[in-house]
Amino acid sequence: MKSIRNYTIRGEVVAGDVKRIKLFDGKFDTGFRLKQFIITPHRVLESEELSAKLMTENRTHGVNWFWGRQSEIGWAAWNVPINSRYGQFSQIDHEAIIVEDLFIDGSGDSGEIINYYIELEKISITEWEGALAMVRNSNQDV
Repeated sequence: MKSIRNYTIRGEVVAGDVKRIKLFDGKFDTGFRLKQFIITPHRVLESEELSAKLMTENRTHGVNWFWGRQSEIGWAAWNVPINSRYGQFSQIDHEAIIVEDLFIDGSGDSGEIINYYIELEKISITEWEGALAMVRNSNQDV
């Protein structure tokens, strides 16, 4: 796999919605690797509790994370209680290859706007690796 270029995607998603982020370039010999995923509330001075996950397949909104589901590849939380203080959390699957599109599912108070920041690396892959990634991205074990 050869690195082609890095991309940064920034935007907003409303809590309770699943938003599609179009990445597919029509080729099966290129893909993307997730480098970083961060979320913050639109109103950063308020004590909002937020979470979001990145998926490679379109699913209905859900607040729970399923790390065993192959199509979930990134998770982030903001201001979530941890014993005596609040903190930020972010975890990504560095080995996942995204061939088609990405979906972000945001959770928080109803109607809350969630800012997101995603860094991706576009890579050159073989068509066989692309086919394998598509199978994994559709939530099938490989």
